[in-house]
Amino acid sequence: MSPSAPAVPRAATVLLARGPGSPECFVVRRAETLRFMGGFQAFPGGRVLPADADLAGSADAVAVQRVAAVRELFEETGVLLARRADGSFPADADLAGPRRELLADSDAFATLLRRLGLTIRPDDLEYVGTLITPPFSTVRFDTAFFTAAAPPGQTPTVQVGELDAGEWLSTDAALRAWEQGRTLVSPPTVSLLEAIRGRPVAELSRGARPLFDALAAGAPEVIYFSPHVQMMPLFCDGLPPTYYTNAFLVGRDPAYLIDPGPDDAAERQRLFTLLDGRRDAGARLAGILLTHHHPDHVGAAEAVARRYGAPVLAHPWTARALAGRVMVGREIGDGDSLDLGRAPHGGPWRLEAIHTPGHAPGHLCFYEATYRLLFVGDMASTLSSVVLTPPEGDVTEYLESVRRLRTLPARLLLPAHGSVSARPGAVLDECIDHRRKREEQLVQALTAAPRRVTELAQEMYRGTPAQVMPYAEKQVLAGLLKLRREGRAVQDGDGDDPCWRLWPSPS
Repeated sequence: MSPSAPAVPRAATVLLARGPGSPECFVVRRAETLRFMGGFQAFPGGRVLPADADLAGSADAVAVQRVAAVRELFEETGVLLARRADGSFPADADLAGPRRELLADSDAFATLLRRLGLTIRPDDLEYVGTLITPPFSTVRFDTAFFTAAAPPGQTPTVQVGELDAGEWLSTDAALRAWEQGRTLVSPPTVSLLEAIRGRPVAELSRGARPLFDALAAGAPEVIYFSPHVQMMPLFCDGLPPTYYTNAFLVGRDPAYLIDPGPDDAAERQRLFTLLDGRRDAGARLAGILLTHHHPDHVGAAEAVARRYGAPVLAHPWTARALAGRVMVGREIGDGDSLDLGRAPHGGPWRLEAIHTPGHAPGHLCFYEATYRLLFVGDMASTLSSVVLTPPEGDVTEYLESVRRLRTLPARLLLPAHGSVSARPGAVLDECIDHRRKREEQLVQALTAAPRRVTELAQEMYRGTPAQVMPYAEKQVLAGLLKLRREGRAVQDGDGDDPCWRLWPSPS
């Protein structure tokens, strides 16, 4: 079973309609520099602060989140959903100064409202439902969603910082831009927009009810980062903190499933539920793609192949490594192309296989050029550094493979572990930089004196939990083997834990 998780902080989001009955809502874009959902369009909102509960005057979660929704909307857009005693709303001219005050001190919101003689009225924000970020993500929120109409005399404007743009868009126009690959849209935003596509924003509470009811009943989350590309984070028994492996279903007719990892029967059933839903909607599974042979990437491959009558595709090295465990029906290699039919907005659509040894000799990544998606398997993670275990793991090959991936014009990096990133180049650069820093540490440690792998690991990975230390030792060994290949280190003797020293020896 999955590990216990800390309490999820509360947050609130507002779908702000341009006016009563309008199909247009205000959509903001998160700054590209942000590590979490940077560059994605979403709705205004943010986390609940302790002062929000004081202002709400209630312990009720939705009441507190409603206050947070009003405060965050004002901070991010300048729209203030609070009324005077006569029921009127303040105008833009009255709000510029107070907004600056609030941006300087979010805890001042209650004081600001009292000074302006304003009160938050619950009826101005209709509660729609709550979504909790799935546990695969390191950044999670218990988010309440509200709808509201922009008050007369107030025009939303984005304060550049965490956000870099905002605009009025109809639900249909927002989804069409996403389908055409012109924008990135966060998965919850996609789901809510689809629930009211072509209809007024105020209908969300009715249109999204099936979604919220299904999730409340335990249905798996439906996560789309790109059209017809469904992410399925599934619990797998991997090395901490990688408890979840992301499977991806790419395409519709045909469709390919990348890395179905779960070995657990209940988690496999979650995968089948998701795949059955896509099949019922017209998807045809043409194959199961394996990035490599590790258990948390192949655990459900045979079961999926039998259930849906689709072959398993993998690199020849992976096929040999899995012989007797998973039957690979077709071998694929570097440059092989997999047809996806027609893209959602027309034009050819395909996946290209890229051979990327380093983490495993038969590792494959997959690139999709229409939406510029890079499925990297275990070549990069947004959770932690990648484990390289000799003899299969090789630092030199790994770095060469990462540098090759870095040359692709990807817009989204979709890893097997962690959240999707709109900073592919930065993530891959961080992988390279991490190896460089570890090598510098290793050289520095060996400069002081010859050391054994166990000694080096204890020094370089101080504070690492005992159960993870064997993997730390393998990272040290991988680094030493690279230095030896380059003629920069030598091993004295054999045995289980030989001594290593720099070559030539430092003077």
